[in-house]
Amino acid sequence: MRNALFTLALTLLLVTPATAQWTSGRPDGHAPIGVMLDHVHEAGEFMLSYRYMYMRMDGMRDGTDEIEIDDVVDPNGYGFMVSPTDMSMQMHMFGLMFAPSDRLTLVGMLPLKVLSMDHLARNAAAFTTESSGLGDFSLAGMWLLDPVGDQRAHVSFVASFPTGSIDEEGVTPMSAGQDVQLPYAMQISSGTVDLTPGLTLLGQLGDWSWGGQALATFRMGENDAGYRLGHRYTTTGWGARRFNRWLSASLRLQWLETEAIEGADSRLNPMVVPTADPDLQGGSRWSAAFGLNTYVRGGAFKGLRLAGEWLLPVYQDLDGPQLETDWVIVVGAQYAGDTGLLGSG
Repeated sequence: MRNALFTLALTLLLVTPATAQWTSGRPDGHAPIGVMLDHVHEAGEFMLSYRYMYMRMDGMRDGTDEIEIDDVVDPNGYGFMVSPTDMSMQMHMFGLMFAPSDRLTLVGMLPLKVLSMDHLARNAAAFTTESSGLGDFSLAGMWLLDPVGDQRAHVSFVASFPTGSIDEEGVTPMSAGQDVQLPYAMQISSGTVDLTPGLTLLGQLGDWSWGGQALATFRMGENDAGYRLGHRYTTTGWGARRFNRWLSASLRLQWLETEAIEGADSRLNPMVVPTADPDLQGGSRWSAAFGLNTYVRGGAFKGLRLAGEWLLPVYQDLDGPQLETDWVIVVGAQYAGDTGLLGSG
């Protein structure tokens, strides 16, 4: 089902009719800030970017049903010794883009992650585990396709390398004061080389603009701990309206599908807590996001963009018991300029 939906979404992006010539020189000239790899540059141009993402997860869900924490740790319920109660994930994403030609734009990205998860044990003991560090470094290329009418489209390909850690440890009430391996969700890295092909379409008409993107992330092989994270499929589409020369607002819909983990980390006991069970890490989610984009057209800060987006899940179907997502906020800054080293290619 998930592959059929992804193929359908990709096909819809390919056959969506064009609206008008796309230009980056307006506040909605970039996608909402929660969308990565959304645009290419002209030869010699560069862009520095910073994004801050905060994701809040609170409460447990099995399938589409919300469940009580007491049921997760009840011996006559799900039977786990511990249940997560809530989690926060912060990510600082640093990016650099450079276009050696009008067709090709190269991208480098490096995240810094800060993770915190609260738990409740069967004996009513509450505790928190935390981890943080640099994540997996990614290199990407985006290739501008030949226009079809006034339609603008590009393909992208990302290779992510396991520069982060899959050996994060912490102390729990069951570890007798010793550091033990933390579950999958608390690790900083996938531990594998991950490949992400994608397709993006953009269009504008008067004060309105639109876009769509389909991505698929495939994990290559197993990591050193004997598992690989599940493949991911993402499709998103958005519309935006420009209010003036510097401000626009957007509405975006996103579908995300994550497969279960293959293999298992032998250092984890899947009977203790749901986050240590590789079969309870997948699921799908529909979300709606509301965003604002600003664009500085002149002066000392010409080329600077400031943007924010608030994403709310509207439907979640999780392989649970599993923490559900409450909301996600993304804010960021982008600064584009021209090196003057290259001509148009």
